[in-house]
Amino acid sequence: MSLRRVTLSTEIAVPSSGSASPLILRHPRWADFDQWSTIRRRDAEHLRPWEPEWTDAHLSRGSYRLRLSRFRKMVSSERAYPFHAVRADTGALIGACNLTHVERGAASAAKIGYWVAASHTNRGYGRAMVGALSRFGFSTLGLHRLEAAVQPDNAASVRVLEACGYQLEGRARGLLKIAGQWADHDIYARLSSD
Repeated sequence: MSLRRVTLSTEIAVPSSGSASPLILRHPRWADFDQWSTIRRRDAEHLRPWEPEWTDAHLSRGSYRLRLSRFRKMVSSERAYPFHAVRADTGALIGACNLTHVERGAASAAKIGYWVAASHTNRGYGRAMVGALSRFGFSTLGLHRLEAAVQPDNAASVRVLEACGYQLEGRARGLLKIAGQWADHDIYARLSSD
C-alpha cells in the first residue's frame, strides 16, 4: 500500500479495456465546462432515471464554478476525490467517477459513484473507470472498504460493479430521492482484501 497525498493535479491512467480507448481520470477543470454541460444537457434523459433531480441551473457557468470550488475544498480536506474521465488520445470527456464520504480511522471507507455519457456506454468505459478508481482507493488512499449504491433495475451499473469485484450486501430502502420518489438502492461493496 503506497499512501500518498492527492492534489488537484493528480491523474490516474486507465489502460484500454474491451473496446474502450485508454482514459485519464483527472480532477474537473474550468476548461471542461463546455464539454461537461453539453454532455449533461444532451444526456439528461439517459442520466435522470438514476440521479437525484437537477435543473438547467445546475448546468450554468456559475454553478460549475461553485462545484469546482467545493471540489478543491473536498480534495484538500481529503473528504472526496472527484474525477472526470477523458479519453487519453483526444481529451474528450466521456464521464465522471467520484470517491465521496471518505472516512478514516476505524471505518477506512468511501462511497463510489460514476456516470458515462450515453454515446460511450456498452464499450467498457464504466468498468475501466470503476476498476481504476477502486485501485486508487485501495492502493493510493489505503482505504479498506468501497461502497456503491445502485437502483436494482439499473442492470448496466450492476454489471459494472459485479465485473469489478463488488458484492451485493443488501438493500437500502428509500435511500435517495430520484425523480421525486424515494428509491430503494442495492448496496454493493468491495474490500481491499477481496
